[in-house]
Amino acid sequence: MKLHRINAIILHHLYFWKRSLPRWLDVFYWPIITIFVWGFITQYLRGIQPQTGNFLGSMLLGAIIFWMIFQRAQQDLSIAFLQDIWSRSIINLYVSPLTNLEFIVASIAVGLIIIIITLAVMAGLAFVLYVFYIFALGFAIIPFIAMLLMFAWSLGLFSTGIIFRFGTDAQIIAFSISFVLQPFVAVFYPLKILPGFVQHIALAIPITYVFEGMRELLATGMFNSGLFFSSLILNVIYMILCGIFFGKMFDHVKKKGLLAKLE
Repeated sequence: MKLHRINAIILHHLYFWKRSLPRWLDVFYWPIITIFVWGFITQYLRGIQPQTGNFLGSMLLGAIIFWMIFQRAQQDLSIAFLQDIWSRSIINLYVSPLTNLEFIVASIAVGLIIIIITLAVMAGLAFVLYVFYIFALGFAIIPFIAMLLMFAWSLGLFSTGIIFRFGTDAQIIAFSISFVLQPFVAVFYPLKILPGFVQHIALAIPITYVFEGMRELLATGMFNSGLFFSSLILNVIYMILCGIFFGKMFDHVKKKGLLAKLE
């Protein structure tokens, strides 16, 4: 892995961002609209349930901020590959000595910048408009955010592997896979309200533990290390499996000479 090639891909992505209005809308428009919508819901809850509304409002705003971080990270990694497919430059990249690991590391680096901007925008609006300060949770949010990012990048590799294997007809998976998981990972409600068999599915997904831990942190101020380590173990397993899957799909496409057909 060469640092100069990673730097080159970072610049490559930044040039895309510089001239892509839709990407900037993703960074600002959707987070702002999302905070407004869920903020109004929290205001409504505070109005009809003064005793519990503050906690419920904080829980919902915290959940939607965490969810947007996860969704943004997953989509950004997939889109990093898709934008080169759309612009017909994927072949140009891979006739160079560039490796997949270098491309992924560079894409994650740029994605982290975007996530920091998204988090700052959403947290700032939540504080100014709805008096919710997510950083009041302290350093405990850092390990939970790390777990969100690990699983998001694993899903990004998985969805990109499918796109490589089946072509751009499958690109919808890059934008929809997170929504498929949303009902199962207890984003806005406790895990215990799900039916028994659905709970078993939820417990196999790392970010379920993140949202459960976030709610416990808001309710008690205590960081649940058990939830964190459960998420970490599952994340390591998923990252290894998704990395292997991505590598095999990419190798299959190269051996079959199908990389050019992605364009």
